Amino acid sequence: MLEFVDNLKLVFFKSGGQMERENVKQNINFLEYPLWFQDEIVASNTEQGMIWKDREGYVYKAGYKPPVKTDAIFLLYLLMQSQRQNYGQELSLTRYQILRDCGLAVNAQWYNRLEDSLERWKMVGIKFVGTFYDGEIYSAINFGIIDSWSIHEKTKELKVTFSPSFIKMMLGKGFFKYINFAEFKKLRSPLATRLYEILCKSFYGRDTWEISAAKMAEKIPMKERYPAHIVPKIKTAINRINKCSDTKFLLETRKLDHGQTILCFTKTVAEKALLPFHQPVKESFTMPDKPEITILINLLPEPRRSQKTILEPVIAFYEMRGSDYVARNIRYTNKNAKNNYRPYLLKALQNDYGLAMQEDEEAARQVIAQEAMKAQEIAHSEAAEQKRQQQQEEKKKRAQAYIESLSEESRSELHAEAIANMSDNIKEIVLKKGLGSKIMLNMAMENIALQRLAEINTSKPNQPSLEMP
Repeated sequence: MLEFVDNLKLVFFKSGGQMERENVKQNINFLEYPLWFQDEIVASNTEQGMIWKDREGYVYKAGYKPPVKTDAIFLLYLLMQSQRQNYGQELSLTRYQILRDCGLAVNAQWYNRLEDSLERWKMVGIKFVGTFYDGEIYSAINFGIIDSWSIHEKTKELKVTFSPSFIKMMLGKGFFKYINFAEFKKLRSPLATRLYEILCKSFYGRDTWEISAAKMAEKIPMKERYPAHIVPKIKTAINRINKCSDTKFLLETRKLDHGQTILCFTKTVAEKALLPFHQPVKESFTMPDKPEITILINLLPEPRRSQKTILEPVIAFYEMRGSDYVARNIRYTNKNAKNNYRPYLLKALQNDYGLAMQEDEEAARQVIAQEAMKAQEIAHSEAAEQKRQQQQEEKKKRAQAYIESLSEESRSELHAEAIANMSDNIKEIVLKKGLGSKIMLNMAMENIALQRLAEINTSKPNQPSLEMP
């Protein structure tokens, strides 16, 4: 019992400063790797089951519909009951009790859904090749979740028997976290719930955590593969977690030189966010000798560059968040603060108001660049067309000059040759002097003239070039 109480001190999500009875111990392997999936439509249409493979040898087999968020709530509730019975493998409950405690309607529809959920978990098998977080190396681990379940025909008592291997893994051997059941079922969004699991596992003994957007999409997993699609959904999920849980997260993004987008999560506490401004003011203030800080100070309006109450938070946030973070919030304040520059800057630094402005500026720059590129392409196309028309005009003039230089007899021969080379349809129009016949005849004669001029130029010997002395 003492060990259980001590472990509870590590709980990540609390309510009102008191430990909740609904904190459920969870092996961090099943926070790192998914036990359930998000797409309920696909899951309901996959009665023949599926096989899903993740990183590092994790293989998930569902012989029936794969579990989704609702099934995750049921499983977490059953684990909570097992935990309260000293991790008993066998549970005896009623369907009414489960639905009521899970916050679901007590009716025939949800009775059927509960039984369907038990069938899903019964048909799940997991294989892991490699190392679990218990520190032991296995060539392979293969286990199920639920061994059996049944409902007594008369009493309607539900009996659930967990897999012994699964219950043993829930003990965690020190590699576990606690999930708050009340918060878990309150989240509703499958993406927010899965992200909640990952954050719960990842914020052990630290206040910040970074991961690439692409790798986060693999962990969850998400259908989206590009940061432009991943990041907005993660931000929405974080907002929901912040509304539904007592622990709040700040999400920032930054891009690496090779284009990779990094998600930067920070576990926030209100008092901590204000820390840079409420620390006792030191009598002496020494400006750090760093070029980046000098650049940041030069972004401030000139009258503000020597004010200690401005410089201290700028430097503090530079140390915590980096120069890009501080620079964008200084620019945001310069643009928007009409009065009260100091509190405006402090609030911008606390809440990263400059991020949205920076994203809008980047989007505007991209639009301008695209419009400039499009205008350049149009200009090139117009220049090419103009050049082509000039060349055609020059050829036409040369051909007409050649034809005019011919004797009457030679011109008649050219006329006859042009008609002879025409297709039957065009020849018929020209001979009958139909609409456009004169233009067709002139074009045919000009084409022959150009061919003759090309042959004349080819037959001429190369003339030596004249050079100026």
